[in-house]
Amino acid sequence: MKKILVIQTAFLGDAILTTPLLRGLKEIYPDSQTDILCLPQTKPVFKNNKNIDGFVIFDKRNRIKKFFSFLKCVKNIRKEKYDLGISIQSSITSSLLMKFGNIRTKHGFSRQKMLDMSVNHAEVKGAHKIAKILRLLKPFSDKNFDMQTELIYSASDDKTVNGLIGDVESFRGKIIAIAPGSVWFTKKWPKEYFIELVKSLTAEKCKVFIVGGPEDSSLGDEIASSTDAVNLAGKLSLLQSAALISKCDLIVTNDSAPLHIANAVKTDVIAIFGPTVRSLGFYPYRKNDILIELEMECRPCGKHGGDKCPLGHHNCMKNIKPEAVLNTISEKIKKGNSE
Repeated sequence: MKKILVIQTAFLGDAILTTPLLRGLKEIYPDSQTDILCLPQTKPVFKNNKNIDGFVIFDKRNRIKKFFSFLKCVKNIRKEKYDLGISIQSSITSSLLMKFGNIRTKHGFSRQKMLDMSVNHAEVKGAHKIAKILRLLKPFSDKNFDMQTELIYSASDDKTVNGLIGDVESFRGKIIAIAPGSVWFTKKWPKEYFIELVKSLTAEKCKVFIVGGPEDSSLGDEIASSTDAVNLAGKLSLLQSAALISKCDLIVTNDSAPLHIANAVKTDVIAIFGPTVRSLGFYPYRKNDILIELEMECRPCGKHGGDKCPLGHHNCMKNIKPEAVLNTISEKIKKGNSE
């Protein structure tokens, strides 16, 4: 396997969860050329990653752009003459990219079409998504690979963040990030609850930073205007966000990309899950992480959440009160101080 192409066409969180597979491939085939086919939006996830040698960029934002980008990708894949293609998503588009790209051996999960070899996705039902992805390495090695994800920010990213947040090294209290956003409304813990939580945290002498993408900027402004939190949502790149979160003692987040960023930089996570559940496989996986959720018959109501609660009450989030989250944080800090 002298040339390998990993195809990852999902978005941010899924891209981060692919990094252990890339590291595992390099362990198995250290002298191979390992490239990644990804979206323009997720390329930063793989920047500075020593396990990647090159990129094939697939822009699928709209149908017209997707068609021409597909043709360009096929041309680039053919030129490289890959020995192995590994598809993370079981999509027909990924199958066609490998087929028309003339990849010699096409590999993925058994539910995907037009493969030369596959592994059974269902055998690890309920496992973390990383474990499912790593299963794709089983035909090549019997080793159990490390699940730790990676994001490698630069000294420049670190310097930019330091310029924004000031001297936190000498700060005696806890530094906490909160990530109040999500693409899906039902995944969002109520804004008013975040405001109440932040007020309690700053009263306890914690320094609080709000993180998220540009789409979370206005929500961050609303929370910051009512509290002493510093809103950095939309002001940082992905890797700068990783640098900031790495400086925090913990992050409080919905089921969204900052959860996976925090895991990748080894910052403890307190995640609030509503419409989604652990068994879907996207939960925080490190040993000190905490998942806050309620047992309800209507959970999960979907794999990704939705724009509105199907039953109209959104109690999976509304019934998780700020006091409960604050108590969880306090107990975690107390336990950490005693260790």
